[in-house]
Amino acid sequence: MLLYTKPSLYAIRALIYIAERKGIGSCLARDIAEAESMPRHYLSKILKDLVGAKILDSNMGPGGGFVLKRPASKISLIHVVQVFDDIHTDLKSCAIGWHRCTDEKPCSLHEKFKPLREEIRDYLTNTTLDQLATADLSKIKVREKAGGLPFRAS
Repeated sequence: MLLYTKPSLYAIRALIYIAERKGIGSCLARDIAEAESMPRHYLSKILKDLVGAKILDSNMGPGGGFVLKRPASKISLIHVVQVFDDIHTDLKSCAIGWHRCTDEKPCSLHEKFKPLREEIRDYLTNTTLDQLATADLSKIKVREKAGGLPFRAS
């Protein structure tokens, strides 16, 4: 389905935390984990994956931690989610799981589901970390579940 897995959800929350502290310095995994109520070791792996995806930089030693590799305005949700989920396949999949569902041979939900997939793609592509870091999340029209962001069990 088209909702975030737990790693994507944790990554987005951690990145918002880091983006909110722009100019303050590096953020430690333990501080992010504590502030966001996430398991530290699990979060550390997620942060490492974000470093590998060139979304974060990691600095070792005193004053070290994690910082955004590029401005938050240049990091969209799709950049983050695709590190952990096959979102591009999810955004092409049939609502009821048929492999034979196409525009030419649609399933019974195809006509209603296709515009929703496009809306989700647009949302993920056009929503950036800086928008989320500065937004009043209560004003964003998203189903509020697991921290105000779409979520699916992994």
